[in-house]
Amino acid sequence: MADRRLAIGIDVGGTGTKGAVVSDTGEVLLRGEHPTDASAGTKGILALAEELVQRAVTEGLRIEAVGVGAAGFIDASTGSVTFAPNLTYDDPAIAEAVAGRVDLPVSIDNDANAAVWGEVTFGAARGMRNVAMVKIGTGIGTGFVVDGRLLRGATGAAAEFGHTVVVAGGPRCRCGLDGCLEAMASGWAIERMARDAAERDPASSMLDHAASADAITARDVARAARQYDGAARAVLAEAGRYLGIGLSNIVNVFDPETIVLGGGVAQAGEPYLG
Repeated sequence: MADRRLAIGIDVGGTGTKGAVVSDTGEVLLRGEHPTDASAGTKGILALAEELVQRAVTEGLRIEAVGVGAAGFIDASTGSVTFAPNLTYDDPAIAEAVAGRVDLPVSIDNDANAAVWGEVTFGAARGMRNVAMVKIGTGIGTGFVVDGRLLRGATGAAAEFGHTVVVAGGPRCRCGLDGCLEAMASGWAIERMARDAAERDPASSMLDHAASADAITARDVARAARQYDGAARAVLAEAGRYLGIGLSNIVNVFDPETIVLGGGVAQAGEPYLG
C-alpha cells in the first residue's frame, strides 16, 4: 500500500454526487455516493469529501489530494464555477471550500474534462491523443483531448457541445439558448418529451413506472422502452437522432480517434443509441 499514491476523485452530476479513493494506477479502493441537491451543489461535495477522508483514515489509507469534476463552466485556474445551467453551487469557490474542510490540495475542472482525461489515462481511450467524451445525464457535457492536451479555451468554457444549437428556434435550454443539443437529447429533454407523449398516449407503460405524467423520469422511459412500449421508444429514438447530429458535428470539427459516451442516459442502450 505504501508504494501507491492515493487521491479522492468526486464527480458532480445533476442527480448524483459520486466519489472514490483511487490509486495512481487507476485502482478504485473506496466508493461513496450522495444525491445531488440541485440548490446546494457545494454542500454535497464537502459532505462526500469529508466522508471519504474519514473512511480512508479508518482503512489506513493516506490521501494526498482531492480532485473534483463539477457540472458547469469551470475556471480551473481559480477552482471556481463560473456558470452552471442545471445546478446551483452554494459556494462557487469549490476548490477553496473543499481545501478548507479536508486540509488537502484540491483541483477542480469541468466534469466532462475530468472524465475524458480519465478515459485517456485509464479507460476506453487509453493511449489515444485525440478523443471526445460526451457525458449524457441530466444535461450533456463534453470534454476533448486534442493532440494529447486537454482543451479548455480562454475561460475554461471551450467546446461545450451540449450548448451548440441543433434546432434553430427549438425548445428553450436551461442555459438560455433555444434548440441546444442538451435541450433535445439530454435526460431532462427526454423527460419533457416523454411527459408530452404520455399525455397523448395514457396507455403507455411509462405511466406504470411513475405516479403521473409529470413525474416521468428518463429512467422510466428507458424501462418502458425495454418493454417495447411504442411511445417510450419513439421518444428515445427522437432524442437519439439529435444526439447523432451532435456526434456528427463533433466528428467534423475535431476528427477524434474515438468518441466515448458516458452518463446514466447512455445506458438506455439501443432504443436511444441505435
